[in-house]
Amino acid sequence: MIENAPSGPRHLLAHWKFGLAGLVLGAVAVVLTLAHLAGILTVERHRGFFAPVWAADSNHVYLMERRTSGIIWGFGWEHFTPPAYSYVLSDRLSLVRFNAESGALEVLEHFDGGPVQGRITRHYRNRIFNTMSARLLPMPGTIDFRVRMDLHKVPRSEPWSLSGVWRRDRPSAARWVRKRAGNTGAGDHVLRDGLELILIKGREAFPAAIIAANADGSYQVLIKNGDFDGLYPDGVPARMIAQRTRRKPITRIRARRRAKAELMAKYRAQGLNEGAASLRAHDDMEARGLYPKSPRLVATLVDHVPVGIRVFDIPAQRFQVGLYQDIARAMAKPGAQVKTSTGTYLKYAGDNTGPELKAWRRAGNDRFAVRTGGKIYLLRVHRSDR
Repeated sequence: MIENAPSGPRHLLAHWKFGLAGLVLGAVAVVLTLAHLAGILTVERHRGFFAPVWAADSNHVYLMERRTSGIIWGFGWEHFTPPAYSYVLSDRLSLVRFNAESGALEVLEHFDGGPVQGRITRHYRNRIFNTMSARLLPMPGTIDFRVRMDLHKVPRSEPWSLSGVWRRDRPSAARWVRKRAGNTGAGDHVLRDGLELILIKGREAFPAAIIAANADGSYQVLIKNGDFDGLYPDGVPARMIAQRTRRKPITRIRARRRAKAELMAKYRAQGLNEGAASLRAHDDMEARGLYPKSPRLVATLVDHVPVGIRVFDIPAQRFQVGLYQDIARAMAKPGAQVKTSTGTYLKYAGDNTGPELKAWRRAGNDRFAVRTGGKIYLLRVHRSDR
């Protein structure tokens, strides 16, 4: 016996609900597909390299590697639309040692759960998972590291840092903490034996490669991510290398450091203590042009005060108790340049001349007159930058 199929209002309502649900799901699928094709809704994974440095005692390169994945929705086109939204599924940072000869990559320590992991944050494109900076300081057997990530929020940013010391016999066990990281600027350990480590720009603020560049602009790619070949099919442009190199300033800094050490050793050998040797070495460095020349004060004995020049009356006794020492030296040798500092311009026995003169000079006034002991001296500050 064949039963008749159910009919009636209830049956029609059930079919209508199923049909409507199918239409809604289909519409949602179409919208999501179009959003994905338009780049408004994406799932992205990025890998980048940070803070490469040559090892202190081997032909290795230490660096930080970041691997991040997440969901992004919204336009996020800076200057045209509000920031996009991102939800980070995973954010892993790794301290890595790379063998520049064999190409072997060794992970020394992992740091999971970065500040953006498991959170919805808002960023513009080209930095959709937030920017990060790092600094590594290599020492024999250890790596001192510091990582900084600031989440830009209104009214103020949210600072995060990761810092510690990795040792051969034990990991750092560092954890992300909510505080400012301090300076993460690159040091001079990127240059060794003529080879400079340079980061090459990648997508979404994840550097795509580390190259070892020679002084003539030739280079070798040490390590790269999956985006590098597509971004630079013809190689890294020479202009980019020229813009990113720090070879000249690093070379200058090292030359100054060597010269200062040699001078310190010279004066220490002559019997000077650490402080006196440092002062003498500093003077010599200025004379050689390795340091900017500090301001000098010159005194000229005059009969009257020129128009428009401010006069400071200083009793002779003030110089005898140790105040205004640079002025005293300049007046003792009119026409000679003497080092100048306002450190001894102090208030004394209710006399406020010292603080007033200090404020006058700090305001950028380099000409003034001093009246003392029945004489008038015109003083002028000479600066190497003017």
